[in-house]
Amino acid sequence: MDSFWQDAHAEERRENLFYPFASSEEWQFSSWCMRSGLSMSTIDSLLSLNIIKRLSLSFRTARELRARAESLPGGPPWLCEHMKPDYPTRRSIRLFYRPALECLQSLLSHPLLTPHISFVPRKVWTSAARVCRIYEDWLSGDHASAIQDKLPEGGTVLGVILSSDKTNISVMSGNWMAYPLLISLANIAPEIRSKISMHTYLLLALLPIPKFLHKDTRVRSLLHDWLIHQALSRVLAPLKTAARVGIMMNDPVGNLRYCFTPLAAYIADTPEQSLLACTNPKSSPFTTAISKD
Repeated sequence: MDSFWQDAHAEERRENLFYPFASSEEWQFSSWCMRSGLSMSTIDSLLSLNIIKRLSLSFRTARELRARAESLPGGPPWLCEHMKPDYPTRRSIRLFYRPALECLQSLLSHPLLTPHISFVPRKVWTSAARVCRIYEDWLSGDHASAIQDKLPEGGTVLGVILSSDKTNISVMSGNWMAYPLLISLANIAPEIRSKISMHTYLLLALLPIPKFLHKDTRVRSLLHDWLIHQALSRVLAPLKTAARVGIMMNDPVGNLRYCFTPLAAYIADTPEQSLLACTNPKSSPFTTAISKD
């Protein structure tokens, strides 16, 4: 909420909490228009209806609505870095990413997630006899408890969840592909984290998809994997530092916590797992087994 009260329109919001919209009702209507998937021309047609004009909205066109929405405080900013591999590529390689710690802070301070975020590892049993354990989420497992025991007094463990998968975004018009890297928090309740409408997974980076000029296909594959590891190392460097020495962050109610950010899970398909584990696609990324076994 700090960015909400420190941006250029903070003074206006002290008198009207829903600024740049005139009221709560106007904000609800605007939010529906922006999230409905309607085109700009369709929204213009909607706003031209007499019944809508009687609402006395502060905007008359879709462009004005868009301008008001864009004046709201934004999320973590996007950054761009040029990567220069040792071997030439067809095009220059650019890495687009957002600051990882700012993405985590955005999730951690989300007011709607206040009742759904836990910070204390726990062990849940089926009975007082403590014979059978119940594993509800990451915080109820042994991994979170083992990490918490090693933290300094007052430390808070924030389990980081990452996910990546190369995705086709066009087939008939150039065969373009995207390589998104997503981030979330294992501290968020699983039933909430799985809801798309809660936006608990943030787009952290768009990993590069290089085309190396080397003649050997296997060498090109190795160069591609090496570059992905370099990109991941650059994007996740702040999380590695925070996992080692900790960082102060605000929780949903505004309290400062001394947080550590270990990796709780990495969601990926089998080819992605092989890339991350630096193994042959025909070998297991977790064991010594190979396809011939």
